[in-house]
Amino acid sequence: MALAADLPSAEAARQLVRGDGGALFKVAGTTLLRAGLIGTGLYVAGQRRRLVRSAIAGALAVEVFVLAWAWLDRDE
Repeated sequence: MALAADLPSAEAARQLVRGDGGALFKVAGTTLLRAGLIGTGLYVAGQRRRLVRSAIAGALAVEVFVLAWAWLDRDE
């Protein structure tokens, strides 16, 4: 159940953990959006080398945490 304050990635992660195969595309989409946000922050902070790789790595690290949180908080 999504709460009003939940980010879209939280609901996508919950759906994926529950076994909804279609949620994989939602998770990928929210990860790419997060990479864009992280990349923008890195660019503003002055990082220009390896910007895309760093943004994707940061987004994947956050997504792994979100998925682990959803898995640990799942209803059994």
